[in-house]
Order: sequence, then structure tokens, then C-alpha cells
Amino acid sequence: MSDRVRAGTILIQDGTPTPEGMLVTTQHYSAGWSSIAKFTSAQLSRAFENAGWTFFYMAGELRTSGFGLTEKSRTDRAVTHLIDAVKRQRCNCLEIDEIRLRSFLGLPYTSVVAHARHIQRSRTFHGSSGMSVGTPLRPSGSPMDQPVLVQSTFSLGRESLEAWENEGGSRAASIPASVSSFL
Repeated sequence: MSDRVRAGTILIQDGTPTPEGMLVTTQHYSAGWSSIAKFTSAQLSRAFENAGWTFFYMAGELRTSGFGLTEKSRTDRAVTHLIDAVKRQRCNCLEIDEIRLRSFLGLPYTSVVAHARHIQRSRTFHGSSGMSVGTPLRPSGSPMDQPVLVQSTFSLGRESLEAWENEGGSRAASIPASVSSFL
């Protein structure tokens, strides 16, 4: 698998629609994903734009590491983590930006940096499931779906408040009851 993965490699989810007449050569990479051959990201962007499609570049970079006994297994693990992250963003492509071989305390690992990409006909991002942009990017049932209670600590010193009131400020007129109950 990792023989075909290097900086600049673009992986595409199998079954991703492309414009009619556009021939994109791919090579199988892993379960459900293939690498695009003979195209750079700039060439793909131009080709999709000329066909009226969009090749989105998602701004946030994805970073991951893979551990294993061989360089190939480390790289494959890291790329598998990236593919999972791209799926959570509901994108259908992945562009590898950087691959580095590293070690920590003598344990070798591979660090991979990539960006999610997405191919679709519309200029408004809908994700591979056709859902609008406002849908959550996390899978349902995760701990992140639980409501979060945010407590704000509003601190206004009594001396400051009394000085302000002495200068003509009115506590009842400008401070909501919910805030003044904390004072």
C-alpha cells in the first residue's frame, strides 16, 4: 500500500462521481480508496473547474502518526487514521502533504500531514452524504454529542460596581437580573 503514497498523493474514495468524459486513472490503495495517478492537485482543480465541478480544499490540516515494525506498516496505519478523519468530515478525497520518518525514545514511527479534499458538482459544500454544511462532523453517539454546560465567571468587583453606581449608574437598568444575582 504505502509504495504509492508520498507527498502530493491524492486518495479518492471508490465510487466518487466525476464529470462525464473526464478520465481519472486510479490504482487501488486500500478498502474503498484508490490513489489518483498522473494528476497533480492543481491539474485536477483545473479539470474539475472546466467541467463546472468543484474540488474543495478543506483548510484544517490533518496530522497523525503510525507505529509498526516496518516503514510500510507505520505509513499504512497513519494513512488509515487520515482516511477515517476524512470520512468524519464527509469528504471523498485526501491529499498527502508530508510524510516523515521519525523516532521517539528509539521507537520508529511515521508522521503524516494531509488535507481533506472533496469533489462534487455544486459550488456549495454538501459533503459526500449530500447533507448541508451545518451538520455535525462527529459520528452520532460519541461523547461529544452530549450537551455541554458552560459556566461563565462574571466578575465585577463590588468596589467597581459601587463606584459606578455613585457616578450615576443604575444597577437595575443596565445589569440583567440573572447577572445581578451573582453580585
